[in-house]
Amino acid sequence: MNLFARIASRLTALRRMYSIYCELGYIPWKKPFKIRKRKKKKEGVYMGGRELIPFINEDGKRTVSHLLLRPGYMMRDYVVRGDHENYFAPLTALLVFYSVFTLLLAIVQPGEQKPWITQDRINSLRSTSFEFETDSTMFRPGVVERSKLISNRVADVIVLCNMDQYPEEADKPWEQSLAAFESNLRSKGVPMFLWGFLSLWFLLWLALRKHKISFSGAAAVSAYVMCQFCVVKLLVLLLTLKHPADVDLLIYAALLTIDFHQLLGIRVGKAFRLTLKTGLRFVFYLVLLVILVIVGLSLFAFMG
Repeated sequence: MNLFARIASRLTALRRMYSIYCELGYIPWKKPFKIRKRKKKKEGVYMGGRELIPFINEDGKRTVSHLLLRPGYMMRDYVVRGDHENYFAPLTALLVFYSVFTLLLAIVQPGEQKPWITQDRINSLRSTSFEFETDSTMFRPGVVERSKLISNRVADVIVLCNMDQYPEEADKPWEQSLAAFESNLRSKGVPMFLWGFLSLWFLLWLALRKHKISFSGAAAVSAYVMCQFCVVKLLVLLLTLKHPADVDLLIYAALLTIDFHQLLGIRVGKAFRLTLKTGLRFVFYLVLLVILVIVGLSLFAFMG
């Protein structure tokens, strides 16, 4: 047997071994390690430090490794087969993963934590004036005042939802308390994943309900997909020291295709079409939401 034949045979064997591992979730031909027996104290229950650290205990290591090597099969085990004992709970994993990701992102790229709208833009939004005649036949009297009111209310909502990033605006005790609360949530990465988790939950429920996956099951899948995305972004961040937000959609598309392929047991082409359909639904509902907001603000401005 020549060299290329041996390499091909070895690759075929490795592929088969990987398929077996993906299906079972463990390596059946590997000799199990002997569990060391720890001496128990006479009183109380012993718990070592390794069991308390999320990424060092067995559940944490298993969750991370399976998210990298067999993500769709892991979601199938948790959602369909009810294997809840060997993995982190979805929301717990989401909080842990994004807390670590936010910490590393703040260290490596502190600029990513800056507010998406600066204080100067907030001030300009509040002082916006419209240069047209109030007695114009195109506008009714009071439209300018209502438009200014809408502009101020939009600025207030932006500041209220990001009070910790606008300390100049927190001049009341309850606003300072809200700023502290939002800062605590932001340090755990909650604002970073909340919108993505909720929108992905709804989209996956629409995509997976035909495959007999419930609304709560879609929530678990959504949380694990976000964790999987976070793991990939962590690897990119550690390897390149960059946060390429422009390729986020491509990463999402690739991960969803792999997840649908493994979770539902369908071909890669069909999984890609399902991913594309999910992305088109996201664009449609996002455009619909923007249109509804614009129509609502316009009706408020031109009424009365």
